[in-house]
Amino acid sequence: MAARLRSVTGRVIIVAALVGCASACGPPSGVGQGGPPATPQVTPQASYSASMAATVSIIDTALAGQGIRVAAPIVPYRPAEPASLAAAARVILQADVQDPGAGYVGIYELRDTASAAARGAEFADYLESGFGQTNYPLDAQFALAQVGSTLVFTWWSIGRSTDPALARLAFDTVAGVGQPIPVVK
Repeated sequence: MAARLRSVTGRVIIVAALVGCASACGPPSGVGQGGPPATPQVTPQASYSASMAATVSIIDTALAGQGIRVAAPIVPYRPAEPASLAAAARVILQADVQDPGAGYVGIYELRDTASAAARGAEFADYLESGFGQTNYPLDAQFALAQVGSTLVFTWWSIGRSTDPALARLAFDTVAGVGQPIPVVK
């Protein structure tokens, strides 16, 4: 009986210590304690705005014209991007290029066409920078364009493609949508 009581007492002490540590230690400073809010995580949109829906439709129609299906990706994907686009509403699509790790198309929605043009120039600068390029294969090619108040971004790499001809066709098709924003490597 005494051994059983010591065992129960020991468990109670361990649980009390863990609860005490959790409330004393708590989350890191500023998180959940009235400090600065955490950076919001962008989630996929359940429904599109009119401008986003129009751009998605343009991409879908262009790729369908080449016999390429497009849908939401099966796995989460977020392209490397400048900080100015981190909180922008976005839709990620994936062209079926017979490669589960390729064919991504990002569509970003900005406040208006002037904002889209400014963020597009920043995105191009980011992709041209050494830091921006470290997030992609050395042979990556980029396509960035503006469609009204949205930006369309895609990239491809011949060295990482399982079907280079199909991947190139999808890339060229998406690159032909909207007003191109040049990215010089």
